[in-house]
Amino acid sequence: MVHFPRTFPAIAILAALVSFLDARAEPDLAKEVLADGVVLFRTPSALDLWTATNVVAVVGDEDVTVFDANTRPATTRRVIAAIRKMTDKPVRTLIDSHWHMDHWSGNAEYRKAFPGVRIVATTATRDYLKRMGHGLFADFAGGGVARAREELEKATGLTDEERRQKERDIADSAALAKEMAEVPHVLPDVAFAGSLTLWSGDRELRLLTMTGDATGSAVLYLPAERILVTGDVLVSPEDGNGPPPWTTNSYAITPWLESLRGLDALDAKVIVPGQGPAQHDETYLKRTIDLYAAILDQVHAALERGLFKLEEVQAAVNVDEIGKGYTPAFCCFN
Repeated sequence: MVHFPRTFPAIAILAALVSFLDARAEPDLAKEVLADGVVLFRTPSALDLWTATNVVAVVGDEDVTVFDANTRPATTRRVIAAIRKMTDKPVRTLIDSHWHMDHWSGNAEYRKAFPGVRIVATTATRDYLKRMGHGLFADFAGGGVARAREELEKATGLTDEERRQKERDIADSAALAKEMAEVPHVLPDVAFAGSLTLWSGDRELRLLTMTGDATGSAVLYLPAERILVTGDVLVSPEDGNGPPPWTTNSYAITPWLESLRGLDALDAKVIVPGQGPAQHDETYLKRTIDLYAAILDQVHAALERGLFKLEEVQAAVNVDEIGKGYTPAFCCFN
């Protein structure tokens, strides 16, 4: 454990902590071949320091299409290196599924590695991105660092390992905030609304606009392979176990449910959520549809009975039976 005198400059402490962070062994990308020329790269959150972003590379006759970039430039470079090991064809299309930083912050690295790459997103996503300053993502990543340091300094009763872990967590957040403040914001140069079909030789890549944990999200469907790449329209835990993390920036739950039903109608054979392992049937998707529908129905019923206080409405919602169907079994949403 490293001890710093109280007079030690804060910037030096941060530099030492970041150096300590970099010295730790980092996990590597997980790779799964979904079909001929279609590969999923799973990025553990311990590597990207934010979420476990899924990146899908689709190799065509002459080029590569990539769905989603990563949060950190260093992680994006790892994915690019992995793609180059797989093929010498250039990445000519990068798709940003939505505006959250773990799905597009790596745009600049693709533009650097493949200067002619076209970056595609929905019109709504591009509009969101062009209005977001660097400070927003830096604040997301580093929010609470100063407070966490103060709390750690005052903390008592921690074991050495607990204290080291908290120091690592603070260093992670500080390092990521610094990166996010410096990442060039490269906007999409192709925008679409509704749907857009791309072709790479004989391979069809169908893009659809949907609502997920962000409005105006894009999903990718490969009809011939029946592979569906959802971004965060279908949200899964990193390990694939349990129910979806309840997260939304739009609170547009009804359109989100409609989008999930739209995904179900595609009858995909393989589903790649924004995070977590690829799913080889529709069990998780259908159960999540049931979950969202039950929550909406019960909330509406409570409101129609005259309930209006948050705690009363929450108490009126019980979806434990649906929750038990997740792996591992999960209950007690209410």
